[in-house]
Formats: sequence, structure tokens, C-alpha cells
Amino acid sequence: MRSSDHAREPHSPSSSGLPRRDWIAGAGCLLATLGCRPGQPSEDSASRDATIHSDVPLRILWMGRAADATVLERTWASISEQPLDIRLLEPPRDAESTDAPDDPSPLQSQEYLKQSSSADVLLYPVSMMGELVTNKRIMPLLANASSEESLGSTSADQHDTFRGLDRSSLPITLRLATTFAGEQMATPLGGRLPALMLGENSSDESIQSWSEYADFVESSGGKCAEPTALGWAGAMYLWRLASSLQTTWLFDRETLAPLLTLPEYVAVLQQMRAAVQKSSPEFRDLAPGQIYRLVANGELQAGIGFPQLGPSPEDARDQVNGVIAFSALPDGGDDESKLGTEIRQARQRAMIDPFMLVGSLAASCRQTAAADAFLDWLSGGQGSEPLYRSIASLVDVTSPASESSVDMAERYRAWLSTQLSKPGYVPTLQLAGAVEYYNSLDSIVRDCVLGDTTAEVACQQINDQWNHLHHQYDLPSQKRMWRRALSMG
Repeated sequence: MRSSDHAREPHSPSSSGLPRRDWIAGAGCLLATLGCRPGQPSEDSASRDATIHSDVPLRILWMGRAADATVLERTWASISEQPLDIRLLEPPRDAESTDAPDDPSPLQSQEYLKQSSSADVLLYPVSMMGELVTNKRIMPLLANASSEESLGSTSADQHDTFRGLDRSSLPITLRLATTFAGEQMATPLGGRLPALMLGENSSDESIQSWSEYADFVESSGGKCAEPTALGWAGAMYLWRLASSLQTTWLFDRETLAPLLTLPEYVAVLQQMRAAVQKSSPEFRDLAPGQIYRLVANGELQAGIGFPQLGPSPEDARDQVNGVIAFSALPDGGDDESKLGTEIRQARQRAMIDPFMLVGSLAASCRQTAAADAFLDWLSGGQGSEPLYRSIASLVDVTSPASESSVDMAERYRAWLSTQLSKPGYVPTLQLAGAVEYYNSLDSIVRDCVLGDTTAEVACQQINDQWNHLHHQYDLPSQKRMWRRALSMG
């Protein structure tokens, strides 16, 4: 394993969209040269890939932590003799830390793009998927691939070892989140959604709207919290938008003009600011996992978050003392008040965490079958269980979970499975430089909800910075990428 130097590369505008026929024409030649085959490999070729190249390291490029890479190498070595060559870049947000980096570098995405041209498997935040597709760095996953087919004429024991995710059975939200322009380009390795969490000490009441949530924050004496830590505040604002509004999502579909200065977008940020400032000061500036542990241990009556590994073993997800009730986020309020609960929840839209980890086959892959088998294993194959107990950025979304379990993390997974199966979904910022868009959003939202900036001024600042980034990354290219993310072109 080796870590790359964090060189800062000058920006180069993204290329134009990538129709499937162009990918087939261009990638077919590349794959033939490199020994990879698009689509379903034949039994002979898959077997040859699995045997001849078994001693050739799989080149993994990962936006992740060195400690996690060590766990991955050790766990993989317990079921496979094929070595891994893992190259690391710092993640834009450290999922295992209670604090984000002091200076998250948007240029890391450009370095990742550069190094992705010499890898077999790419592990990265889902918000980078559109940029990687547009720059022809990844290829579609093998159609209806299973590890048994990918490994050809291997033994039954090996089939069992490598059996992983049935991609056709993924929850609809995760299928949509990993699809770009109608093709599944990545395997989800996480998929958390924020939950409204009520602790044992909270009164048993139903919180349906965000205004009711704000009232609850006040009545609890400020013992409620939502994620506003560095790296989380911007995502929390987007989660509030998704659950509150039924309007066009973030940008005008024709011009790509940001919509955040519209009154309804400003109102959502103002509502978030008011609720955060009603929370006690010691419960502000927290990450989702911190809020989960505080609710479970009775220090908070309620909060928004999810089970999450902490920075040390004693902060594991199951190290909590109380019982939590998980429910969907509140909705927009007054306009929805006359609808039944089921109708209201059906109308809600969800957005997965912009930094959810996903895995893709690199366009530069040297051994497609082995790389695909690795992704299958990584996404829940037999023997991968230690990964999900040790790596915070991974979440098990494949194996059944019990709602009656005494383990609150298991109860959350059962709730999550239901939520991920609902059709309402909005995409993350699938644009070139997505990390920069999120960094500016997060910084401005934090200044608003934790400081003195008004919601009106903050939304105008976000609009201005996003417009600047549109032109920095070439507006026509960004328009095409966003439309393809919406499956409109």
C-alpha cells in the first residue's frame, strides 16, 4: 500500500457528455488493449482472468483513511491470495471523525481524477460519480453480474466466498443514486439517511412538520440537536430541503441557475437557523454519530442523525445505553397538514449522503472479472463482515436487520431498509468540482445557523459562489452533466 502525494493540479474543464455508443466505441478499444471486456465475460475469458492474473495486484484508488486500508487488506487476505495495491487520497470529509478536516481540499478531487487513469477499482464519494463518467474514468458495472459468473470455472467454495450483492435487488434509492444517464455506474458501499431520533426520556409525541420539531426543541429546554459540524451542516440543509419542498431541485433545468434565493429555499434555511439556535450551545456543532450517542444515553431528548462509528473503539455504534425510536424527517408543514401520515411520507423526497462511499470499475482496469468480484465482496460478500464493524464509511445495506433487536444500530438498519425502498429521490450535486460546491455550501450554512449571517444573505452567497463555480468549470459542460444526472439527456 502506498499513499499518493497530495499534489495540487490546475483545473481542466470537464469534457462533454458521454453517450453510451461513444463509450462503447472508445472503451472497447481501450479494454481490448488492456485485457478487459465490457459487459458479461464468457466463461473461458472469465476463468482465464481469474487464474492468469491472480498474482497481479488489484490497483485500488480510494479516498479513505490509512487505518481503513489496513483493515481492508487484512480482511481481503483472509479470503483471497490476490494482493491489493491501495493508493490513498484524503476524503473530503472524514466519516470516522467527529470533526471534519480544518481545511478540506477541493483540489483532491482533481488529483483523484488524475490518478484514476491507472487503477482497476475506484472507491470514492458518490458526488464525484458524474465527473468520473464525463471524464471517461469509469465504465458501467457488468450487466446482472454475479461473482459466480465473473469467476467462471472456479470451485463451489470460491463461489460461496465471493458471493456478494445482487445488484438488481438494490433498494430503489441506492439504484438511483448510483445510476448516471440510465446506466448503473457504481456499487453503493453505504447509504445512510438521517433519522429523527426520539430518546426514552422524550414525551411520546408525533413530530410531523419542521415547525413542530422547532417547538419540540424549545419545549425540551434545548435538548435537541441536528448535524451542524464542519462537513455536515450543508448536507443537513439539503436534507431539510428534500423533505420540505416539492419544487425543482436546486437548479433551473434549462439554465442551471441556482434556485436558493427563491423564498421557499430561504424559508427552509431560516427555519433551520431558528431551530439550531434554540438548542443549548453545548449541543451545537455536532456530527450525526455524536447526536445519536447523546440521544441514546439520555443527554438529548431528540435529535437528527444515525449510528456512526466514532474515532476510537470505545465509540462503536453499539456502545449506547438507551432505546431510540427512529422515524422519517419532518416535512414542510402547513401545506401538508391536511394529508394523512402515509401520504405525507410518500411525498417526501430523500437524498443520500453526498459523501456516501461507492465503488466502480475503472476504465483503465486490467482484469475486469477479478475487479468485479472484489466489488461484489466489498459490498457484502461472505467474509466482508469485519469491514462493516471497523470502517465508518461502510454501511451494510444488503443483509436483513431486525427491528426487535436490542442493538440500536440494527434497529436503525431495519428502519433504513424501509426508507431506501421508497421511490422519492433527489440527486446529489453531480457536477464537476462537486466537493467545491459542497464546501462553499457547508461553510455558508454554518455561518448562518451558528453565527449572525441571515438566511437571505446566506442563500444569496451560496447562489453567487455556485454561479462562479459554474463558469469556472464551464457552464455548458455543467448543464449537460446535471441533465444526465437527472436522466434528462
